[in-house]
Amino acid sequence: MNTKASLSIAAYSVCSASMLVVNKVAVYYLPSPGLVTLVQLIFCSVFLTFLKYSGTAKVDDLSWEKTKPYIVYVAGFTGAVYCNMRALSNLNVETVIVFRACTPLVVCFLDTLFLGRMFPSNRSLAALAVIVAGAVGYVQTDAAFARAGILAYGWCFAYVSLICFEMILGKWLVKDIGLTLSGSVWYTNVLSVGPMMGLALIKDEYSNLYTLDITGPALLVLLLSCIVGTGISYAGWWCRSQLSATSYTLVGVMNKVLSILLNIAIWDKHATLTGIFFLTFCLAGGAAYKQSPLKNSRIHANELSKMSSA
Repeated sequence: MNTKASLSIAAYSVCSASMLVVNKVAVYYLPSPGLVTLVQLIFCSVFLTFLKYSGTAKVDDLSWEKTKPYIVYVAGFTGAVYCNMRALSNLNVETVIVFRACTPLVVCFLDTLFLGRMFPSNRSLAALAVIVAGAVGYVQTDAAFARAGILAYGWCFAYVSLICFEMILGKWLVKDIGLTLSGSVWYTNVLSVGPMMGLALIKDEYSNLYTLDITGPALLVLLLSCIVGTGISYAGWWCRSQLSATSYTLVGVMNKVLSILLNIAIWDKHATLTGIFFLTFCLAGGAAYKQSPLKNSRIHANELSKMSSA
C-alpha cells in the first residue's frame, strides 16, 4: 500500500470514528436528526463555496452532465446519513456499528459484479463469516432487540442498504466522472441540502425548533459535528479514490474501534461487556479481510508470468 493510500485511511479513520460519537451526542442535545444533518451540510457547502470563489482550492463548476449521476448518489447518501441519525436517536452506538460491520458482505459481491474485482478469496470469505457470527452474537445481547425484536432495527437495515448502494456508486463516480477532490465534496453537500430539507419536513422537525433547548453545550457540539462532517467529506472521497469499494467499506468498519472507546469514555449509553466482545469479534473478521485484485490486473499478472517463464 502506498503512502497516499495510508494517509487517506488514517484521515478517514479519525474523522469517521469521531463522527459517529459526535453525532450521537448532537442528537442527544438536539433531538432532531434531520435538522442537525441539514446544518452540517449547509456548513460544508458554505465552506466549499468560500474556497471556490476565493480561489483557495480548485472546485469544479456545477454542470448538468456531471450533476445527473451525483443526484442519484446524493439520494443514497442523504438517505444513509438520515437513517444513521435516526438509528443513533433510538439505539446505542455499538448497535449501529454492528450493522455497519455487515456492509462488506454485500459490497464485496457488488464489487465483483459491477466494478471489475475478482471474487473474494477463501480467506476473505472466512473473515466475512466471522463478521456475521459476531453480529449474530451481538444481537442476542442487545436490549433494544429484546424489547422490540427485529422492528427495533428498521433504521439500521435501511442505513445498511443505502450504504452498500452508496459505496458502489461512489467508487464508480471517482473512476468515471473525474471531479477534483473538492469538487466531489462540493457536489455531494450542495446537492444534499434540498433532499435533507425535505426529509426534515416530512418528519415535521421544523416544529421542534420552538421546543429545542439550544444551550451553549448544544451549540458547541453542533459546531463540532459540522467541522468533523466537513473533514469526513474530504477524507472519505480521498480514501475512496485510493481503495476498492469493499476495502473502503471495511476501513469504515474497522475505525469504529475508536468510536467504541470514545463512546465508553464519555458516558454510560453503550453496550454491555458481552455485546462489546461480540462487536470486537466483528472487527477481528474485518481485519482479516484481504482486498481482491482487479480482474484485469490478474490477467495482466498471468501474462507477465508466462512471458517471464518463456
